Amino acid sequence: MAKYKVSIDKDLSDIIPGYLETRRREIPELFALHSAGDLESLRKAGHKLSGSGGGYGFDRISELGKQVEALALAGDSAGVAARLAELKDYLENLEIVYG
Repeated sequence: MAKYKVSIDKDLSDIIPGYLETRRREIPELFALHSAGDLESLRKAGHKLSGSGGGYGFDRISELGKQVEALALAGDSAGVAARLAELKDYLENLEIVYG
Protein backbone atom coordinates (compact mmCIF):
# COMPACT_ATOMS: atom_id res chain seq x y z
CA MET A 1 0.00 0.00 0.00
CA ALA A 2 1.31 3.42 -0.96
CA LYS A 3 2.42 5.69 1.85
CA TYR A 4 2.26 8.88 -0.19
CA LYS A 5 -0.84 9.88 -2.12
CA VAL A 6 -0.53 12.86 -4.45
CA SER A 7 -3.32 14.47 -6.46
CA ILE A 8 -2.19 15.56 -9.91
CA ASP A 9 -4.06 17.43 -12.63
CA LYS A 10 -5.38 14.91 -15.16
CA ASP A 11 -3.92 17.07 -17.96
CA LEU A 12 -0.47 15.94 -16.81
CA SER A 13 -1.31 12.22 -16.90
CA ASP A 14 0.64 11.68 -20.12
CA ILE A 15 3.94 13.10 -18.79
CA ILE A 16 3.92 12.13 -15.09
CA PRO A 17 4.86 8.44 -15.56
CA GLY A 18 7.94 9.40 -17.58
CA TYR A 19 8.95 12.08 -15.10
CA LEU A 20 8.72 9.66 -12.17
CA GLU A 21 10.53 6.89 -14.06
CA THR A 22 13.40 9.28 -14.77
CA ARG A 23 13.58 10.21 -11.07
CA ARG A 24 13.56 6.52 -10.09
CA ARG A 25 16.38 5.75 -12.53
CA GLU A 26 18.43 8.58 -11.01
CA ILE A 27 18.38 7.10 -7.49
CA PRO A 28 21.23 4.57 -8.02
CA GLU A 29 23.25 7.30 -9.74
CA LEU A 30 22.74 9.64 -6.80
CA PHE A 31 23.80 6.97 -4.32
CA ALA A 32 26.87 6.26 -6.48
CA LEU A 33 27.80 9.96 -6.38
CA HIS A 34 27.40 9.85 -2.61
CA SER A 35 29.60 6.75 -2.33
CA ALA A 36 32.24 8.54 -4.40
CA GLY A 37 32.05 11.57 -2.10
CA ASP A 38 31.01 13.82 -4.99
CA LEU A 39 29.06 16.40 -3.01
CA GLU A 40 29.34 19.01 -5.78
CA SER A 41 27.49 16.79 -8.25
CA LEU A 42 24.94 15.98 -5.56
CA ARG A 43 24.48 19.70 -4.90
CA LYS A 44 23.73 20.23 -8.59
CA ALA A 45 21.37 17.24 -8.68
CA GLY A 46 19.57 18.54 -5.60
CA HIS A 47 19.16 21.93 -7.25
CA LYS A 48 17.68 20.26 -10.34
CA LEU A 49 15.25 18.24 -8.21
CA SER A 50 14.19 21.29 -6.24
CA GLY A 51 13.28 23.03 -9.48
CA SER A 52 11.44 20.20 -11.17
CA GLY A 53 9.31 18.51 -8.50
CA GLY A 54 6.89 21.30 -7.72
CA GLY A 55 6.32 22.01 -11.40
CA TYR A 56 4.79 18.55 -11.74
CA GLY A 57 2.91 18.67 -8.45
CA PHE A 58 5.47 16.81 -6.34
CA ASP A 59 6.34 19.35 -3.67
CA ARG A 60 8.08 16.67 -1.58
CA ILE A 61 10.60 16.05 -4.37
CA SER A 62 11.35 19.77 -4.44
CA GLU A 63 11.71 19.89 -0.65
CA LEU A 64 14.10 16.95 -0.61
CA GLY A 65 16.04 18.41 -3.52
CA LYS A 66 16.51 21.69 -1.65
CA GLN A 67 17.69 19.79 1.41
CA VAL A 68 20.16 17.69 -0.63
CA GLU A 69 21.50 20.86 -2.24
CA ALA A 70 21.96 22.66 1.11
CA LEU A 71 23.44 19.64 2.89
CA ALA A 72 25.87 18.92 0.07
CA LEU A 73 26.96 22.56 0.07
CA ALA A 74 27.51 22.32 3.83
CA GLY A 75 29.55 19.12 3.40
CA ASP A 76 27.05 17.06 5.41
CA SER A 77 27.46 13.67 3.73
CA ALA A 78 25.34 11.82 6.30
CA GLY A 79 22.53 14.34 5.87
CA VAL A 80 22.66 13.93 2.10
CA ALA A 81 22.47 10.14 2.46
CA ALA A 82 19.42 10.44 4.71
CA ARG A 83 17.60 12.70 2.22
CA LEU A 84 18.47 10.36 -0.67
CA ALA A 85 16.98 7.47 1.31
CA GLU A 86 13.83 9.54 1.90
CA LEU A 87 13.61 10.35 -1.82
CA LYS A 88 13.99 6.68 -2.74
CA ASP A 89 11.26 5.71 -0.25
CA TYR A 90 8.97 8.46 -1.54
CA LEU A 91 9.37 7.40 -5.16
CA GLU A 92 8.86 3.72 -4.35
CA ASN A 93 5.71 4.32 -2.28
CA LEU A 94 3.94 6.99 -4.32
CA GLU A 95 0.35 6.75 -5.45
CA ILE A 96 -0.88 9.21 -8.06
CA VAL A 97 -4.52 10.26 -8.13
CA TYR A 98 -5.49 12.15 -11.28
CA GLY A 99 -8.28 14.64 -10.90
